[in-house]
Amino acid sequence: MGADKPQVERTEGGFPPIIPVLLLGAVVFVLSIALLSRIFTGETEAPKLKPQEEAKLLKRLKEIDEAEQYALIAIAPGWYPCNHPDRATFYLLAGEVWKYGTTTKGQFGRYSIKYLAGINVSYLLQFRGTIAECLKEEQLKLFYYPYLPENSTRPEKDQLPRPPYNSKMQ
Repeated sequence: MGADKPQVERTEGGFPPIIPVLLLGAVVFVLSIALLSRIFTGETEAPKLKPQEEAKLLKRLKEIDEAEQYALIAIAPGWYPCNHPDRATFYLLAGEVWKYGTTTKGQFGRYSIKYLAGINVSYLLQFRGTIAECLKEEQLKLFYYPYLPENSTRPEKDQLPRPPYNSKMQ
């Protein structure tokens, strides 16, 4: 009888059929390419805001871009509240600066007419721009205040490092 063909026994858990493996590899490859293309082209979907949240955001962004730097000016000569150490009040002449400030709310969003009239000051808009630009302008005014004629011509004991109602350099 001649040589018999050797019989190979198949064991369970042998090599998987090639087609499902190739199919699985192709699916993974296509999904990877799709995901990477969305990431690199910026086509990821941003979360949606509720209409009220979107309105708040737009209002806040507008405020940041449309701020004001102002001065509160004495309307008449008299004693005005003062935030400096050891001084509760300070005498100002009409037209002198009581306070420098910055706001994103505008004059009437920041102060009421009743408040300004009660203190006897007027709101003088000095600069309009972004909040950063207005804060810079305010700092310039505060740093140069000691050299203003209204301050430097006062007797030395009455000269101030900043306007009476600016308690500190902010």
